[in-house]
Amino acid sequence: MSNQVALVADIRAGKCVGAVLGDVDLSGCDLSGVDLTAARLSGANLRGANLSGATLRETMFDGADLREANLSGADLEFAVLGAADVSGANLSGANLKRSNLVGTRGHGTNFTKSELYYSRPGCADFEGADFTGADVTRAIFRRANLKNAILTNTNGQANFDRANLEGAQQ
Repeated sequence: MSNQVALVADIRAGKCVGAVLGDVDLSGCDLSGVDLTAARLSGANLRGANLSGATLRETMFDGADLREANLSGADLEFAVLGAADVSGANLSGANLKRSNLVGTRGHGTNFTKSELYYSRPGCADFEGADFTGADVTRAIFRRANLKNAILTNTNGQANFDRANLEGAQQ
């Protein structure tokens, strides 16, 4: 059994809540519905992974590769995604309340109907991202790049101080 298969089995069995798993390669793995609360996945490769419906509260994804990952409906409240790359990922309907997205890269990311209440996406690069119907109440997009982003039908008031909104649909 490969290390990746064994690790996925441990994650599915609930053995990795709060675990330190930095720099692991879980690219393309099906982790839908798993509980990785408070795990540390700093620098991990989760490119193309399926984390839909996963419980990822307080999980550290700083510097992680989450490109094209499916995080739809995932619970990422208080998660840290600073300097992570979520470009092309699906975060539709995800709970990102109070999450740290400082410096996150997310070109073309799908945030439709996600909960971004009091999140901190400052200095993030969300060029072309889709926030249609998202709750952005009290989100702090200070100095974020939202060039060509879709911000239609968002709910609540956010802080866009010095954000790049060039070509954004509002």
